[in-house]
Amino acid sequence: MKLSNYHQTLKARGYKVRELSEYQGINVFEKEHKFNKIVCTVVKDTHGKGVEMTFNIYPTLTTPKDMVEFKEQEFDRSYLVKEATVIHQAFEELKTLKSPKHVHYFN
Repeated sequence: MKLSNYHQTLKARGYKVRELSEYQGINVFEKEHKFNKIVCTVVKDTHGKGVEMTFNIYPTLTTPKDMVEFKEQEFDRSYLVKEATVIHQAFEELKTLKSPKHVHYFN
C-alpha cells in the first residue's frame, strides 16, 4: 500500500478520528478491539506536519473469565503493539523523506 501521510497510515489500519486539528495542535485516533483500546496521539507543528506520535493501550471493561480468554487478551495486546510499531516506523520514515513523499507498507 502506498502511503503519503500518517493520517492515511492510521486510517488504513482501522483507526478512527477522535480529535482533529487543522494546523498546530494534537490529533487523536483510536481503535478498539475486544479486550483493548489503543489511542494514538500525533502532535503537529505550526505547518500542520506531524512531529511526534505516541500510542497508549487501555484495557476495556471485559475481563477474561478463563485461561483461553486470558491468552486471547494477551495475543490481542501483542498484536496491537506490533501494529503500532509498524505504524510508528512508517511515520518516522515519512518525516525524513523529501519529494516524492510516500512509503510502501501493509502489503
